[in-house]
Amino acid sequence: MKHNLTLAFTIIALIVSVYFHEHNPYFSYLVTGIGVFYFLTVVFGSGLIRLNYFVDSVNKGKTEGIAITFDDGPDPEITPQILDILAKENVKASFFVIGHQIEQHKELLQRIDKEGHTIGNHSFSHTKQLTRTSTTKLKHDIAKCTTAIENVIQRKPIFFRPPFGITNPRYKKAIKSLGLTSIGWSIRSLDTKTTDATALYNKVSKKITKGSILLLHDTQKVTVELLPEIIQYCKNNGINIVSLPELINQRAYICTDE
Repeated sequence: MKHNLTLAFTIIALIVSVYFHEHNPYFSYLVTGIGVFYFLTVVFGSGLIRLNYFVDSVNKGKTEGIAITFDDGPDPEITPQILDILAKENVKASFFVIGHQIEQHKELLQRIDKEGHTIGNHSFSHTKQLTRTSTTKLKHDIAKCTTAIENVIQRKPIFFRPPFGITNPRYKKAIKSLGLTSIGWSIRSLDTKTTDATALYNKVSKKITKGSILLLHDTQKVTVELLPEIIQYCKNNGINIVSLPELINQRAYICTDE
């Protein structure tokens, strides 16, 4: 809807500019400005999932607590360490997994599920090429990840997080067709960009508010250092860490027999 409004505004602005161009000595600059506005809006709209520009995503919860989510696993080295921390602290989290990772580490996915964490779809291939592929191929990739998850835990995930948080009209069509709910975030830790756990803690902790959805990665060593500190911060400040389904008041799975 937002993209349609932007496109309509751009077309109208161009038509008006052409109509009055004889009276406007800066016509070429005006047209260029309109074009740049449209280009930048689309770029930022596709790259910032919280804007809900192409796809309506859930970026914040409705309860007093926060939810912790992890992307890009399961990872044979980091994911077990993350799970150990969560078990020790009695915290439930959500894991948005990559399909091709599941094929190599089914036992890890089983452990995530057995220990009461939520599992979401993060595409099968997780490549930036998905942003340029057709709706049919995109839908196939996402569905392939769903099948990989279902084969292990016997339930179909409803939650889907677009790789890199990038969306476009094809994602909207694919997600709707597959009956998925797009999940974004309100706090992006950028734990893939640094190894400084203290800097990450300072950045993340000051952003935590009611209903926050925190994005981390169970592929990074620094996240193993950061996670206990974030959990302790929440405990010290009376902030409940709840499961994603509880935070956003939506179910996470469709049972196989439905």
